Amino acid sequence: GASEGGSEVFKTDYFGTVACLAQSPQLFKQMAIAGDMRRVYEIAPVFRAESSHTQRHLCEFIGLDVEMEIFEHYEEVVDVLEELLVSTFDRVSKSHPMQLE
Repeated sequence: GASEGGSEVFKTDYFGTVACLAQSPQLFKQMAIAGDMRRVYEIAPVFRAESSHTQRHLCEFIGLDVEMEIFEHYEEVVDVLEELLVSTFDRVSKSHPMQLE
């Protein structure tokens, strides 16, 4: 079979059950960068394998994945991350001040 992106689906044993491995959008993001997009962001759920008898995962979170071109130095990435974190924490502190006390 194939995933919606056209990549191959790989089946594996998942704690005694058949499961398919999640497909990474890495290649698509790199192609977008090569196609002259300076930055590509992905915000998506991330699940880590664990033996569980439920549909929920103990290690389940929303991840932010950034692919970007670097013009001169890796510090450009650090600058983008700093802007992102400052903006995120500023917005959270303004919209949810009671929860931060």
